[in-house]
Amino acid sequence: MNAEKKPSAFGSAPGTKPVAPSKPHPFTPQLARKAAAAPPTLPKDADVTAFATRLPPEMQRMVKLACVERGIRIQDAVYEALWNWLNRA
Repeated sequence: MNAEKKPSAFGSAPGTKPVAPSKPHPFTPQLARKAAAAPPTLPKDADVTAFATRLPPEMQRMVKLACVERGIRIQDAVYEALWNWLNRA
């Protein structure tokens, strides 16, 4: 049985292989979830409130080292970590 190939709703011609888009559509569920879960960017000149906490010295060294390795500010790392913690489902 040789079934006739019908054109897809996205316009590919019959008998041709569908071509993957160069980048995914911005409204795909995976990208939408990723965008919703990502913390908003914190500009360097953002109006922020002081927030103090106490960490064991070894943990503070680990955080500083991780930030240096990633090339980010400690403030940005704490912001992202707290955002992720607050939005954990």
